[in-house]
Amino acid sequence: MKPTVPRRRVSKRLALGWLACTSWSSLAATARAIETSGPGEPSAGATTGELAGVADTAEPSAPSNFQLAFFVDAYAAWQSGDEGTLATLSNHRMFSGQGANLRAENGFSLAFLGLDARYDDGHIGAVGSLRFGEGAKIYHYKSEGESDFDFGVDHIYEAYALWHAHESLELDAGLFLSPFGVELYESWRNPNYTRGAVANYVQPTWHTGFRAQWQATDELGLVGFVANGSNIVSEAQERSGLDQTPTVGAQLSYVPSELLSFALGGLVALDGENNGDSGYDGFADFVAALHLGDLTAWLNTDLILTQDGAPSGGDRLCWGTALIGDYRITRNFGVGARGEYVRDDASYSGSDVWELVTGTITLDLKLSPLAGDDASSPLLVLRWENRWEKSNQDVFGKDSRGTEDVADDGYTDSWFESVLGVVFTTEP
Repeated sequence: MKPTVPRRRVSKRLALGWLACTSWSSLAATARAIETSGPGEPSAGATTGELAGVADTAEPSAPSNFQLAFFVDAYAAWQSGDEGTLATLSNHRMFSGQGANLRAENGFSLAFLGLDARYDDGHIGAVGSLRFGEGAKIYHYKSEGESDFDFGVDHIYEAYALWHAHESLELDAGLFLSPFGVELYESWRNPNYTRGAVANYVQPTWHTGFRAQWQATDELGLVGFVANGSNIVSEAQERSGLDQTPTVGAQLSYVPSELLSFALGGLVALDGENNGDSGYDGFADFVAALHLGDLTAWLNTDLILTQDGAPSGGDRLCWGTALIGDYRITRNFGVGARGEYVRDDASYSGSDVWELVTGTITLDLKLSPLAGDDASSPLLVLRWENRWEKSNQDVFGKDSRGTEDVADDGYTDSWFESVLGVVFTTEP
């Protein structure tokens, strides 16, 4: 989703670490993964001298402090919503099945063009990542407040400076990904092509502020941060800057063995009030991962508290849980599955409680120009995915009634999509 790593360290993909290659791009999301070698991984490919049948006596070149990578993620999709309607009233999806204007979408599209740069000399460094395409537009979508375009960050995925203050301590300042959850925005690193409703609807996406990452032992890691809030680059971005109290967050990760890993974390707005912050007055996240040979399973549960955010005027509670599995039939072919449940104090069509159930199956084929002999070589990833969703409220676009006005749309309580995703990446 690898050369042997001498020790585990905390990163953003706590639960996806064994799937991800230990590339610099995964380090750029260091609050999400445990980068460990999976069993049965092949060694690096033969050198030029070995292929020629002679010894290669040249000294290996030192790795560059500066690294650059890119990827292209395109897809073709068909979904059951009518052309011209809003894809959903709840806006719980990332990309595919809807355009950047959030209208239901069939046909071909570009989810992402991604450009990633990193400089790290072991003491200081920086990370900068840009995203273009429909997914990038939805990534920065805001239903309230000033847009990310107005604040100049509408194509930025990550941008932060880093300092290795100690061998086990990294300090970061800038715009960085939220450490919570399992699923990433790089689709080929997830068991499924599309991200789930729990990841998109319940979890915060990114933060702007200061972050500390401490690897206390091989088994125990801690991430802590102070930020403006969630999914904003400036405190002036919401409510015209009337509320400018920071948010604090933390995540503790524990890896007792190669079979199990756990993470528990959350965040809270220091003023304890509904001050914008994308609804995250309080948030909690739990992840557990189990790895059994070619099968890996993840459990991810999240909870949001929003002061006075319920339709009744009381406090809003939103929680969701996802069970995700990945089975590698061969090195190049696998199957991903995901089931989810989301419950929110939200009214989209006549009820004060919204419930959603989703089920997703993905077939995955990964091809390398070097026939898989080198884990660091570029990848071409082909994925066929089928996704079904059922809601207790009518939130899925059904009938546009032949007009462009979404006020004329009719909605239904179920939805289906079949999508073919194609990704080329130089950062497997």
